[in-house]
Amino acid sequence: MSAKPIMVLLVGETAGSSLQLLQWLSRRNCRCQFAQSCQDACNLVSAAPFDLVISQYQLPDRTAFPLLDSLAGSPATLFFSTRVEGGSLWLKMLERGKRCVGEPVLRQNGFTEALGSKLDTAVESYEMEALVRELT
Repeated sequence: MSAKPIMVLLVGETAGSSLQLLQWLSRRNCRCQFAQSCQDACNLVSAAPFDLVISQYQLPDRTAFPLLDSLAGSPATLFFSTRVEGGSLWLKMLERGKRCVGEPVLRQNGFTEALGSKLDTAVESYEMEALVRELT
């Protein structure tokens, strides 16, 4: 019997468009769902539990901030990303449903390590570099 899959929600305009990312997550026993907007994400979160939510901060309908309240107290870990010149910045907003206060902003390498830790897997930097670019 295989372990329970890790439920992942990818939120944003590019969330479901990366075949490489989806294959990488699938190989790590993740089941992915997708939302384009904050409203779609909040609807999915209210219908099913997620272990990991990765969202662009700026979404087509508003910022992703309402996801914080929707996921508080749940088993979910939540990361927000935003594009900056030369890449992306990542911020862990929730760890297993608890707000993260004072967490440092992560650059690509830091996010790669955090994601690998969450998925309990070693992450090759060259592999995740391409995957993280596709998320933002």
